[in-house]
Amino acid sequence: MGELLRRGFDAQLADRNTKGSDILAGPELGEMKRVQVKTVRTQPWFVRRESFEEALADQITVYVLLADGSKPVRFFIARNRDLAEHVHYPPGWKAQGFMRIKAVEQYENRWTLIRQ
Repeated sequence: MGELLRRGFDAQLADRNTKGSDILAGPELGEMKRVQVKTVRTQPWFVRRESFEEALADQITVYVLLADGSKPVRFFIARNRDLAEHVHYPPGWKAQGFMRIKAVEQYENRWTLIRQ
C-alpha cells in the first residue's frame, strides 16, 4: 500500500471480509479497484486456483519480489486472466498452484493498469 501511495494513488486496506482483495486503489477515491497483493522473498509465488477462475479473472494482482539487500524490490502488476495459463498446478494440488517469475516479468512496473 505504501508503494501505491508513494506513486500518487489513493489506496486503503480492503475490509477483511472482502474476498480475494487486500487493497482498494485507484487514481481517485471514487475510482477504486480491488487489488490483491502476493509477496515473496524468493519466487515462486503461491496462488489460489480460485483467483484465476471467472469471478476473479479481471482482478488486478500485484506480485512483489522483496529485496535481498543487493537488489531492489520488484513489482509486477497484472490482471489474473492474463496470467491464468502460466499457473503451475502440481499433481495432487487442488486449491493451490504457483507462479514463476518468467510468467510475470513482462508486467513489471505496469502501474498504469490501476489507473485504467
